[in-house]
Amino acid sequence: MEIIRLVYVAGFGFTAIVCFISISRVPQVTDTDTQRGLIALLVLNGVWALTHIGRLSPLSANGQIAFYLIGLIVGLATVGAWLYFCSAYSGHDYHRRQWIRRTALGVYAVIVLIKLTNPIHGIYFRTTTTTQPFAHLVVNLDTIHWIVTGLSYALASIGFYLIYQTIDNSRADVRTLGVVVATAALPIVLYISSFSANSEIITLHYEPLGVAVFAFGVLFVLDDEFASTPRFWREKIIDDIGEVVVVTDNDGYIRDYNRRASEMLPRIAEKNGRLLAKSFPEIEQATAGKENIMTVCGQNNDTTHHYQVTNTSLSQVHREVGQAYVCTDVTSAEQQRRKLKEKNEQLEYKNEQLDDFATAITHELRNTLTIAGGYLEEISAEETEVNTTGSDEAIESIKEAHNRMGRIVTDLARLARSDYRIGETEKHSLTTVVKAAHNHIDPDALSVEVEEDVIFEVDRALFYEIYTVAVQFTQSYGGNRLKVDVGKGAITITTDSDPIPVDALDGVFRYGEAAPSAETGMLFPTMETIARSHGWSVDIDPTYRDGVRIRICGIEMC
Repeated sequence: MEIIRLVYVAGFGFTAIVCFISISRVPQVTDTDTQRGLIALLVLNGVWALTHIGRLSPLSANGQIAFYLIGLIVGLATVGAWLYFCSAYSGHDYHRRQWIRRTALGVYAVIVLIKLTNPIHGIYFRTTTTTQPFAHLVVNLDTIHWIVTGLSYALASIGFYLIYQTIDNSRADVRTLGVVVATAALPIVLYISSFSANSEIITLHYEPLGVAVFAFGVLFVLDDEFASTPRFWREKIIDDIGEVVVVTDNDGYIRDYNRRASEMLPRIAEKNGRLLAKSFPEIEQATAGKENIMTVCGQNNDTTHHYQVTNTSLSQVHREVGQAYVCTDVTSAEQQRRKLKEKNEQLEYKNEQLDDFATAITHELRNTLTIAGGYLEEISAEETEVNTTGSDEAIESIKEAHNRMGRIVTDLARLARSDYRIGETEKHSLTTVVKAAHNHIDPDALSVEVEEDVIFEVDRALFYEIYTVAVQFTQSYGGNRLKVDVGKGAITITTDSDPIPVDALDGVFRYGEAAPSAETGMLFPTMETIARSHGWSVDIDPTYRDGVRIRICGIEMC
């Protein structure tokens, strides 16, 4: 009957090989504690299977007893590894609680001591030999053994309970995984059947066979399903997130979702296991959009919610296994954004209307001035023939008023069309900018001098506007020379024009004031508007009476 012995030895040998090979697949499980528990389970189970080979080998009785004792010790340790793995895999922390670990270690040490001292007291088991179906050691078990065996099975069943609780809580289709887990418990039937009087099965612990089948099934056949099932993903991460979370596999099928998702998407329970793109196309469409916004209407369309959708790849050991779609409620922000967008569109429309209005008014005023200018030329030509002094003076006054009206129209048009928003700023040399601005304007008979050169950050186009206003004032107020200098955090532009009367200084920066004169009334308010866009301020030095000194303050020098 050596063939039967060979079958037993080959079966347990293959079991050990499967366990040791399966260790290489453990790293696909991302949780460290689960990895640690599973590796310990596979190593101890493989060693336990090897002790069975030693016990069934044609050795002396003492040799077989030694292997049996080692198997008892390793088998009991395997129960501890099984519980550690089940606790970690199911997302509990029982395996980390110190009092449980100390108690388990203490009980284990006591039981091992009883087993090792059995040759002395003989209360754990007694041995005989038999030749059926082949020569081997027969173990007669005593009461202490059955107590320990009952405790081991009770503890192992707790592990099975944790695993099946995890499977039951999973929203994915994991029925196959449940069947594989059940195979780990089936060898108990063989062990119990071996005690039947008519049984031809040798009395052995066949549990290593079940663990090997379990390891091969979950690590080689159901690797993705096994790795993604733990409720750790749902209870400790997904359900604790206040946002809507939907998890799909790598093929786009819905595999899990959190409590918030079931509230927002009532149909998701019946859509589980189906393609996300077909079940909830709005989620995928949102991720493909520019703003990633998804709009969801409540029941009876009485409420509307806006969600920002982001998707993140889920990977295991550098391999992508799925996607997590997270929908964040941004209803309040989105409503404000849409209102702001609507207001901006209204402002743009009004600005366009204002531009059109400014263009129309400018056109009409210029046409009127052109017509008036034509008549003025005719009158001037007629009066030249008459050659009366009083008429010449009247005509010159009309010409000056006409020219002034033309400048006012130009200033109003520029003010209406320009919002003076700051653009791109760069670091520039003051001398370079002033010279460039002066050459750009090219004023007749007006010189400029820069006393001290500095580097400052400025929007060049806006500085041109400020300088242009200063030149217009100088020319309009009888000046011939500009001097640009640098003070503490300020740039000064000094003219040799007539000083502004002290009583007129308060009104020079107000629109509608003819200060310091009707010709220059709009220049200083325009200059201040431009400066404010830069965060600067403008004032006139009231103590300088040899001309007009304009101070542009708040400039950061480099």
